[in-house]
Amino acid sequence: MAKTSGRCVHCLRLTEEITDDHVFPHSWYPDSTPATVQRWTVPCCRECNNRLSLLETDLLLRLALCLDPASEAAAGLSSRALRSLGLDTTNLSDSEKEHRKRRKAKLKSELLPLSEIAGQPGVIPGLSRQWVGQEGQFAVPIPWAALSIIAEKIARGCEYKLKERYVETPYAIRTTISDPDEVSPTFSSHRRLIDFGPGCQVLRVFITEDPKIVRHRILIWGALCMHTLIDTEEYFRNEFDPRVQRVQGLPPDQWRGKMTIHGSVSDFV
Repeated sequence: MAKTSGRCVHCLRLTEEITDDHVFPHSWYPDSTPATVQRWTVPCCRECNNRLSLLETDLLLRLALCLDPASEAAAGLSSRALRSLGLDTTNLSDSEKEHRKRRKAKLKSELLPLSEIAGQPGVIPGLSRQWVGQEGQFAVPIPWAALSIIAEKIARGCEYKLKERYVETPYAIRTTISDPDEVSPTFSSHRRLIDFGPGCQVLRVFITEDPKIVRHRILIWGALCMHTLIDTEEYFRNEFDPRVQRVQGLPPDQWRGKMTIHGSVSDFV
């Protein structure tokens, strides 16, 4: 819903039309989300809202194909992904059938046989383990930049809701991905839990000397674990910290610069 003028949490610009953007993407909430869960929204310009919505839709399709359909934390997402490809759905108009057919063909053309990428970097922990050893495996290309954008969006939204803060100079954000089963000592104590239901839980910690230096551990569907670090721009320029390196994927000249994850998509290919 459009509101009066204001400042966008994401691009930081003043705009005459402010909309509500969901901190955790609205379409990413699983069917198991309780009605009591508070679905945070933050002020966002129309341009950022539209751009993020398109990104979330494409990313959800790719990620959902790699989730365990039986997982409570991801309930209903795999079915949504298949329906968006024109499968397990009825009563579609001819134009909508054609649209979903093209979407399916596009994604199918991007699938990579695991034999072609064995030993390459870019496998996302937590999203591949359930498929190891199964027949008919493919790798689903995931734009690593898109993951970083979504992690940053969630971090910015949490900071605004908790501290009414815009993350701006001299501070910046970096993103990394980790194994969801590993929780560093940093998040074992002195933390705040932000609970968006089974689909997303965020742990937040800050540095006592500068409470604007913040870490977030963002666990999505119990399978995808992303970390954000908000620190000074000078820190990122001058310090080498292996924990906050840019997300790594296949080289840009291979697979169009996309990170890959393993997922069985035999049901739709």
